[in-house]
Amino acid sequence: MFFCKGIHIVKAMSLWITIACIVLLLLHHGNAFAKRRDEVLVIPRGDVTKASVDYIGMTDILATLNALYLNGHYSMMKKHIDEYNKKYPVVKEILYFTAIINMYQNKHEDALNNLYVALALEPAYSRSLNAIGYVYANRRQWQQALSHFLLAHRANTYNAFITYNIAILHYLNIDYAHAAAWAYKAIDDKPNFARGCDVYACSMYWQQKYDIAIEYWGRALQLGLDEDRVYYNRACAYFALENYNDCIADCTKVLKKNSKHFDALMLMAYAHFLLKDYDAALKACNNALKIQTNNIFAAVLRALCMGKKNEQIGKDMLVAALGPLEDADRVGIQLLQYFQYTIIDPPAVFMLY
Repeated sequence: MFFCKGIHIVKAMSLWITIACIVLLLLHHGNAFAKRRDEVLVIPRGDVTKASVDYIGMTDILATLNALYLNGHYSMMKKHIDEYNKKYPVVKEILYFTAIINMYQNKHEDALNNLYVALALEPAYSRSLNAIGYVYANRRQWQQALSHFLLAHRANTYNAFITYNIAILHYLNIDYAHAAAWAYKAIDDKPNFARGCDVYACSMYWQQKYDIAIEYWGRALQLGLDEDRVYYNRACAYFALENYNDCIADCTKVLKKNSKHFDALMLMAYAHFLLKDYDAALKACNNALKIQTNNIFAAVLRALCMGKKNEQIGKDMLVAALGPLEDADRVGIQLLQYFQYTIIDPPAVFMLY
């Protein structure tokens, strides 16, 4: 009986030992799992939440700065940049926006420094490359400007503003073929780009492709570039094609916008003269001479117009304009052949984006 009781005690002890081993084994695996989990979750849950909030705050400031920049509110940008710099690490966008403020304050060297640091962070940052070209272009340092515009274009191929900058730079350097090619690409990238149409039309005019110039000045006007310069330029193209009626129509539109536009008055007077509408030509000449009283071309054209109405008065006016000359009519006509009507170039304005 004592023997049986001992057997039961041994079995009970074995069971307790087994249970204890299982518990120890489970605890061991649980600790091992906890260690592996800690290795993956380096940042505790509370810190993860805080990091996400900081990232959202950072992007909010950058978005605000971008909105202010695109709407031209440069004076309001500085406080947001200062707020960003107190909380977050420097990024290329902050350096770019700082450079914009530098340019707004005419601190162009500081702007270049910030833009080049932005490029050190991201060498293909097209905004900075374009802005560096912008600074050099406004200094008329054409080669440096062109090289940076081309790098910006390589980094951002379909940006119409970069392409436009390249076009206007070529135009200012009297390279009309390249100006036309780049302006056409700008229009292709941004079909409603009125400034691009204007530069393309000017470039085509200088290549004597007057029909194309007229078409694209028309597009520029339809897109809202309602400037007297554009109407006058189109009038010059009409004149070159001997389409004098449309030339006069555009000159009339110019004069409605600017009644003292001397070149439009002279072009209108000459077109009327060639159409043998001498009264209208005479009126335009008189208005032109009120603006430039000593202009020899206006005085001679007025005398020739008057000569068609009264030969003697016309000769007297030619003598007054040119001095005593034999065959003054012939000299006056020859002089008018040297009258230079020419388009007005697009403004040398480069673009940021």
